[in-house]
Amino acid sequence: MTIYHMRIIERLWGSRKFASFLFALYPATTLIPPLLLALVLRPLSLNFINYLPAGPTPLIFALLAQYHAAIPHVYKYRVVTSSIGSSNAPPEGIPFGDKSVTYLLASQLALSQLPGSLLAASVGWGIGLAWQNDILPEKLMGWRIPTWITGGKKEGEGFEGLRRRLEGEGRASGIEGRNATGDGGRQRRGMGRAILDQFRGAF
Repeated sequence: MTIYHMRIIERLWGSRKFASFLFALYPATTLIPPLLLALVLRPLSLNFINYLPAGPTPLIFALLAQYHAAIPHVYKYRVVTSSIGSSNAPPEGIPFGDKSVTYLLASQLALSQLPGSLLAASVGWGIGLAWQNDILPEKLMGWRIPTWITGGKKEGEGFEGLRRRLEGEGRASGIEGRNATGDGGRQRRGMGRAILDQFRGAF
């Protein structure tokens, strides 16, 4: 369900940028969590923390960071936790929004297999924030996959096709205009000859 909610990022960015984001961050989100676990957490915890759940949890949370930064709340609501009194003060409650379900699903994923799942989610969120704030290398952030992978057109092909179509329409309209001019000239010459013939007959 969390991945399904991330489809709005693809609509916002386009398929090519979205796929480039996944390809560019896949090595970092795959290598950093096990390296942190093996080199930092396991020695500090005396081999107590020695498990990392499988799955693309870091990559999902990197996407979730983009979702959090780019997609605004459409509406908010409050779940009331206290009784409504006679005063005009608004009742106390827990605020929620239309994005709360997405965050609840993601939190369930982050807390499902502690502490490894939380480590993977934290690394993914951190990498996503680094991408959002332009902290990562510029070449990495500006890299794009080839257009044929996503089935798109090369840059300029759309304008080239439009130019050819406009040129074809221009030629067709020019030919039609010349034909109309020729037909009109023949009609004018025919009418002039008929008038001249009438005058000749009169004299």
